[in-house]
Amino acid sequence: MNGYSSKELLEDSIYGVVGFPVGLIWFIIYVPLVGTSIGLLPVGVGIILLSLTLRLAGVTSAIDRWLLAEVLEIYVEAPVRMPPTAGRSRLIFDPLKDTSYWRELIHGLLRFPLALAAFVVALVWWTIPILIIVSLSLGWWDLNFWTLLLYAAAFLVFIFGPLIVHGITMLQITVTRSLLGPSRRDLTERVGLVEHKRDVSVETAESERRRIERDLHDGAQARLATVALDLGRAKRKLEQGGEPNDVAAIIDAAHEDAKAAIVELRDLARGIHPAVLTDRGLDAALSDVAARCTVPVHLDVRLSVRPAAHIESAAYFAVSELLANVSKHSKARNAWVTVRGDEEELRIDVSDDGLGGVDPSLGTGVSGLRERIASIDGILSVRSPLGSGTTTLIEIPMKSEHL
Repeated sequence: MNGYSSKELLEDSIYGVVGFPVGLIWFIIYVPLVGTSIGLLPVGVGIILLSLTLRLAGVTSAIDRWLLAEVLEIYVEAPVRMPPTAGRSRLIFDPLKDTSYWRELIHGLLRFPLALAAFVVALVWWTIPILIIVSLSLGWWDLNFWTLLLYAAAFLVFIFGPLIVHGITMLQITVTRSLLGPSRRDLTERVGLVEHKRDVSVETAESERRRIERDLHDGAQARLATVALDLGRAKRKLEQGGEPNDVAAIIDAAHEDAKAAIVELRDLARGIHPAVLTDRGLDAALSDVAARCTVPVHLDVRLSVRPAAHIESAAYFAVSELLANVSKHSKARNAWVTVRGDEEELRIDVSDDGLGGVDPSLGTGVSGLRERIASIDGILSVRSPLGSGTTTLIEIPMKSEHL
């Protein structure tokens, strides 16, 4: 075959041979389970058995995806499951409502006939040359019309066998991708989520740019303009022979404005990205935030690994904004910040003993913060009963995507 190497033929053959016992096992397991589940549906036990069968299909499908990756180096991503529902009944009913489990069960039933076809063709193709050579060398067959016809058929099978082996393997790959991978709906939702993350990132960056311009214009820029005017006045007074004390007073005022401008620029730079966060990590940066909060903050940070830079930055600004809200609106006497992080997840808990009553659905700053956390695959949840303080929980996967 043109473009079909012997290495690929060997890999396809191995996949067909190994897949046969695997498909046979799945077939032996699923046919009795599905039949028994359907038969017991009227008495209710069938629903539980069917749910267990679907969950088992999820396990065997993971094995099939692994086998495909190991033998053929083709990686099929796992399907996206439906979010779990509330209550203990979710253990039974969630798989019944999730189409991804049903697709995996169908694949488990189709695995055997496809694997059987691949196994037979691969076995025949690899054994034909051996059988012909052995039969001719031992003189088992006489060269007559029927043996010549048989040799011709074997020759055709040997010539077109690789095409058949590859075709069946491609069919198995197509079936596996369509039934064990993300559905079209999952892919559409994922594209929509990526687009939403991009929009949130762009909007956040634009909002930060406007904030920086506003802070510069209203703060440091105005003070520096005052410093320039004061120094200009002092220069003119010196040129006109003015009193040294008057000139010194003007220079003192310019000096104070310059120091205030430096403080404002330092605060502004800290708001963009604090140097302590880059140099010493999240623990030290949050300690600085807690020290500047007007409400006493009890900080507890325990990280087994250091998060990626974009995760650290998002966590820092989230805690900064939440503590700023505590200072401005909560009337709390104490606040608590607990941070836990391992290789899988960064978990942040910010709580206070203030008034409570925060409702993110009303378009508050917490709503915008939730979107920023979601842009890196994180989740922000708020519990704020009126009169009982506010608790904000942030969960960010350590391997989140960064747009």
